[in-house]
Amino acid sequence: MQKNKLIYILTIFLYAFSSMATAQGKAEFLPDYKASLQTMISSGNDIPFWMTANQNGIYSKHNSAYQLSQFSFRRNIDRDSLKNWGYTYGTNMVYGYAGNSDFQANEYWLGARFRSIILKAGAMTEPVLYNGLSSTNGNMYNSGNARPVPGLSLSSNGYIPFFIAKKWFSIKFKYEEGLLKDKRYVLNAHLHHKNLYLKGILSPSLSLAIGIEHYVFWGGNSPTYGKFPGQKDYLRYVFGLAGGSGSDVKDQANAAGNQLGSYNLKLRKDLKNMNATLYWNHPFEDRSGMELDNLRDGLWGIHLATKRKEAFITDVLYEYMYTLNQSGSYHLIPAPTPDNPDRLTGRGRDNYFNNWAYPSGFIHYNRMIGTPLFVAEIGADGTSTGFRSTRMWMHHLGISGQFGSGFFWKTLTTWSRNFGTYDSVYPDPLDEFSFLAECRYEGEKLPFKVKAGIAGDYGSRFEKRSGSYLGVEINF
Repeated sequence: MQKNKLIYILTIFLYAFSSMATAQGKAEFLPDYKASLQTMISSGNDIPFWMTANQNGIYSKHNSAYQLSQFSFRRNIDRDSLKNWGYTYGTNMVYGYAGNSDFQANEYWLGARFRSIILKAGAMTEPVLYNGLSSTNGNMYNSGNARPVPGLSLSSNGYIPFFIAKKWFSIKFKYEEGLLKDKRYVLNAHLHHKNLYLKGILSPSLSLAIGIEHYVFWGGNSPTYGKFPGQKDYLRYVFGLAGGSGSDVKDQANAAGNQLGSYNLKLRKDLKNMNATLYWNHPFEDRSGMELDNLRDGLWGIHLATKRKEAFITDVLYEYMYTLNQSGSYHLIPAPTPDNPDRLTGRGRDNYFNNWAYPSGFIHYNRMIGTPLFVAEIGADGTSTGFRSTRMWMHHLGISGQFGSGFFWKTLTTWSRNFGTYDSVYPDPLDEFSFLAECRYEGEKLPFKVKAGIAGDYGSRFEKRSGSYLGVEINF
């Protein structure tokens, strides 16, 4: 309740601030407003996968019918791009009905920029990349599938020139601390996140970016292990050091907290009639992954975007994800030798996004924070028990374009094969095919936007189901 009160107070403050600016008639203070309504129906007991995945966790109920309304306002920081100082604020309030009601303040934030550095407080979603066609928004660890985690962040405003080599290199970074107040196994846990990217200009039409994403679950109260070390071990969490004297013996032997992350690469080529982007995410859960024992695992993607945006096909994206290796099937099993009778071998069984100390997994409000193909198992008490299947491969294709004046379309198709985990292998792999097809109108003949679509799931992982949706959106 305390957290909800804080959210509502911040939301009211943001609304009052924007209303005051409106009353004063100062256009530079005004936010952009948006309201939307959407109706969804399904032939199954739940809405199809691609109708609810990567929607920032706004769908929190399960039913064959869903009514959703949203109201938001936001002032983007890029309005002040020509000034040393800038600021941003906004909120997104969501009401859903699916047999019973749910209200959430999905986003609520305040932020300020000085030159190239941004400080933000609250919960804010990430921008949508690749025209919304990616299964992960280009990042296995932050796809936009879950509600944004509230906290504080310090970041660069995109890429900034790198000192004396600014003609060839630029960097971007983010450092943030979030507090997980949702219902989970370890209550009041923290989520630390940081990233660092370096981009090099290889030629006037070719650039390469390389970076690292690092996440740490730390602190909180476990019903099994008691209270985990907090602020006193903060530097151990941030730098991936072994746990201190107050930590569990497993953390003392490895690293404090639940450490995970990825290496990322992105190559962009500017061609005559289109832009091409290749990207790769390589996951790691511990030292074996950081040292590339699991090199075969990762997400590979390619995005082609035409420069002529009125074409029937403007964007094509293909992704392949593979997580079967996980540094091998053995983890520290006895392998004695005459010279070393206590020798252990194997650094495998990484079991991505699951963790013994934080068994709810890499989730926020029971939704996977990263790739939505990892689906959390929900216990009888409504709390996530982690991911039953972490070993899988996936093919994903997204295509979008435009036909006529103001008419846009897109399709998403995904085929995956799921094998369970090394500790709990499925007797037979579970295949799943999911699709979505959408058309929307954003022309001048209507004072609002309209979208409609169909989706379905066919396989042995989810129930067989098909669904449709219709929505309207007004911007003012």
